[in-house]
Order: sequence, then C-alpha cells, then structure tokens
Amino acid sequence: MARALLTSILLGVVIQCGAVYYGYLVPRPGAFSRHFTLALVSTFLLSLGHSMTMFFFIGTGKHIKELVQEHGLSGEIVREMILYKNKLFPVIMLAIGVTMAQFILGGGTHTRVLPVWLHHTFGWAAVVSNLYCLALEAKYLVSNSRLMNSVYQTVDR
Repeated sequence: MARALLTSILLGVVIQCGAVYYGYLVPRPGAFSRHFTLALVSTFLLSLGHSMTMFFFIGTGKHIKELVQEHGLSGEIVREMILYKNKLFPVIMLAIGVTMAQFILGGGTHTRVLPVWLHHTFGWAAVVSNLYCLALEAKYLVSNSRLMNSVYQTVDR
C-alpha cells in the first residue's frame, strides 16, 4: 500500500511540473488546455494521494494500538506511531492546501482578476511543498512499515 501511495504522489508531482511548464507557454496555441488539464489531474492525484496517506496512518495506528493492548506490548510503540503522525500530518495539510490554492488562483489569473505573479508563486510553492511532503511521506512510511513488521513478528511468536 505504501508503494501505491508514494507512486501516486510522485506521479502527481511529475504531472504538476508538466503543468508548470505549460503554464509558461500559455500564449502559444494549445498550451492553456494542456496547462489546465495537467493542473486538474495533478491537483486531484496529489490531494487524493496525500489524504489516503493520512488515512493509512490512521488505520495502521489503530490496528497497532489494538495489537499492543491485546498482547501487552510496550506503549512506546504507540507513542512512536503518534510521533510519525504528528510530524507528517501538518506537512501533508500544508501541501494539500497550497496545491488547491494554486489551482483555484489559476482561475482568478485566467479571468485577469488576480496578477500572474501570485499564481506563479503559489505554483512553485506547491511543487516545493509536494516534493518535501513526498520525501517525508517516504521516510515515515518506511519507518511505519518497519514498526508494523516488528509488532507482527512479536505477536506471531
């Protein structure tokens, strides 16, 4: 599951970079439709991927908590899972928020209500925040898998 989540987020970031590229070509014929389509797809993929990652951590955390209580394991395991969520969730929410804001601001830019520089700034902020978020998600998904495997090995003994 972790691989699928990371793959969808990586794909979203790559598509988002394509949207940024076509955004700078907008005066050319066909560039706007490509820019808009790629922005829509990347916004959807990134929002879904990040949200599903949060739900994955919530679900695995609940499962591990139940196993710890059931088998009398150390409460440190649960605290470690909570630490992962506390470090990751604010960054995920920021990445989702900036990604959605840049897509929405694109409409304001297209209708000439907002300046282009604002959409450019949020576009680059979205790319950077999603890359940073992807790196953190990879780190904590690997740590989460290791923790879950150690719990499962202890329980199966």
